[in-house]
Formats: sequence, structure tokens, C-alpha cells
Amino acid sequence: MKKIKELRKSHGHTLKDLAEKVNYDPSNLSKIERGINQPSLTLLTRIAEVYSKDLNYFVEDEKKWYSDSERTLMHELDLASSNVLENFDFYIDGKIITREELEFMLELTRNLRNIINKKEKK
Repeated sequence: MKKIKELRKSHGHTLKDLAEKVNYDPSNLSKIERGINQPSLTLLTRIAEVYSKDLNYFVEDEKKWYSDSERTLMHELDLASSNVLENFDFYIDGKIITREELEFMLELTRNLRNIINKKEKK
């Protein structure tokens, strides 16, 4: 994906620099930059955060990489959104996640964040 390489170089970063910042293997990142592999949404999100870019920056010219539903998901990342489960199927261990399971995971995540925030404030 040319845009990752261009962005990285424009900030004076090496492959190793960016790989460390996004906690990713440099050789796999190189394969993504050369178009051998496709980046995951998670990786694109991390790179976008490092360079303060919107995800659209990476996908505008790369629409062929993602289906319409995948591009929609990139804009619907708020899992609390009531229509996410109605539009997308999420799987764990090959089984679709139920609304109850998703709500439980969200509640666990919120509780974990509260615990972490309380520890950081001490």
C-alpha cells in the first residue's frame, strides 16, 4: 500500500520505526507497503493514529481492497451503535456473536477501562 510508505517516509521514519510504533513485524509491514499483503483494519487504525490521519486517507484510492460492507464497517467502529450487529456478523471461534455476548463484552471493556482509569489517577 503506497500510502503507508509515502506517509512513513514523509515523517522521516524507517520501516523499523513505524513497526515499533504500531507493534508490528517490520518484514510483514514491508510486504504490505509493497502490495504483497493487505493490511488489517487494526493495523490501518494504528498507523492512522501514529500519523493523526483518518482511515479514509488509506482507503480512498484503495477501494478495490475492501468490499462495500468492509468500508462501511470502518466508519461504524463504535460497537455501541445499535445497528452494527444488524449490518455485520462478528465471529469468535467460528461462531457468530450474539447481541447478548457483544453487550457482555462491551460491559467488560467498560469495567476494565474504569479500573485502569482509577489506577492511573492514583
